[in-house]
Amino acid sequence: MEQSWRLSFRDFGKIKSGSVEIAPLMLFVGDNNSGKSYVMTLLWGVLTEARKLFPNDPPSSKVYKEVDQYLVHIMGKKTSITNEEAQVFVDWFNDLLKQKKKELTNRVFQRRLDIGYLAITNFKRTKPLEIKFEEKRNGEMFRYSSGKHYIRIPYSERSQNLASERYKIAKYVTWKLLMDQLSSPLYPTGDSTASNTRAIGEALYLPASRTGFMLTYKTLVQDMMEMAIHEKQDDPRLQFTLPVYRFLQGLLKLDESTKSKYEDIGEFIEREILKGEMKQQNGVIPTFYYQPHEQERPMPLYLTSSLVTELSPLILFLKSKTTYKSLFFEEAEAHLHPRVQRILAIALVKLVNRGIPVWLTTHSDILFQQINNVMKLAKHPNRQELMDRYGYVEEDVLNSSHVRAYQFKRTEVKTIIEELEVTDNGFPAETFNQVIFDLNEETYDLQIGDDDEES
Repeated sequence: MEQSWRLSFRDFGKIKSGSVEIAPLMLFVGDNNSGKSYVMTLLWGVLTEARKLFPNDPPSSKVYKEVDQYLVHIMGKKTSITNEEAQVFVDWFNDLLKQKKKELTNRVFQRRLDIGYLAITNFKRTKPLEIKFEEKRNGEMFRYSSGKHYIRIPYSERSQNLASERYKIAKYVTWKLLMDQLSSPLYPTGDSTASNTRAIGEALYLPASRTGFMLTYKTLVQDMMEMAIHEKQDDPRLQFTLPVYRFLQGLLKLDESTKSKYEDIGEFIEREILKGEMKQQNGVIPTFYYQPHEQERPMPLYLTSSLVTELSPLILFLKSKTTYKSLFFEEAEAHLHPRVQRILAIALVKLVNRGIPVWLTTHSDILFQQINNVMKLAKHPNRQELMDRYGYVEEDVLNSSHVRAYQFKRTEVKTIIEELEVTDNGFPAETFNQVIFDLNEETYDLQIGDDDEES
């Protein structure tokens, strides 16, 4: 990731205040019903839907005028935007969030949800963003393009004096600074008729209760199509958050036409966990089924175990050419045996090391500890010996600087979010450790020894 920032919020649902720093791997742990999924959904909404907060015409606000003045100064010149200079773009984006935060949350959560404050703070990039202006002659067509640390912008003397052209640049630069490598690019955004469809590169959200969705997705998708045809936006049959809608839409458009660069990770999960393969039969609504190893006949999902139905969407997306730039994963460990949770944790670390940010909620101390283990392995003096002993490869090792963990604690009034500090042994998690300690203590007390007498 070339940039880092915090998403800060206040008076949001059951959370009084909170701040989470994006990182290649982010873990939300804590009590049930404490707001973990709320924060995940909010973060997904900022990455995917905040592009729609940009007004159609150049705004007259003071913060935007500072952006415009900066662009007037650099138009036609090769420029590197430092972190200090980038702040004017961040301030403008935060002004849009301030004005339209309720509009954003209402759209993402598909219902009215109050939020008192929402902003991006502590922004910085690893390297300055270079702006390259390329002169174009009359009649020539050039598109905006970008690479890891640069934006290439078509330019003419006439465009320098056009406020509309500078505004287009302002939007593109702002989105590139904040969302580069996290979400789909700003242009092309699609026309208004496609505003409710999944964008290329959009963050992938795997919701909780995946078994239920995978067993009923055909009915749900048919209802979604009917709603779209008849423009019934508030049909009570389908009341899900926007990332769930996008997840269902994504299942419709899984592309197996060419090899995915994450296909081998999907195959790793199939080989090590499923002992079989996920297949799909294309159609208006595709059909998914499970092909066990050493069996000739495939199995429909309703006849498979919850292990298969819970992991099937992750595998299907990994094996598909469908593009996404980050992964949100709710309750990753659901219905999985402890051994399987450890393997899944390694698969997710492989994804992180391939450049896909993975952000997940979990109640699993086993998954959490497995991630701690591969972080400890990265710094261990006998690293290679331990990798050979336990069968790890280089892609399974995790740099602790790439991980952030947050503990959600319910109080009588509001949820408190605590950022966990990494130690030499990884992240301590009181939410798990205290329960394990209490269970061990009770187990010890309930043991019957030689000195105990039956009453």
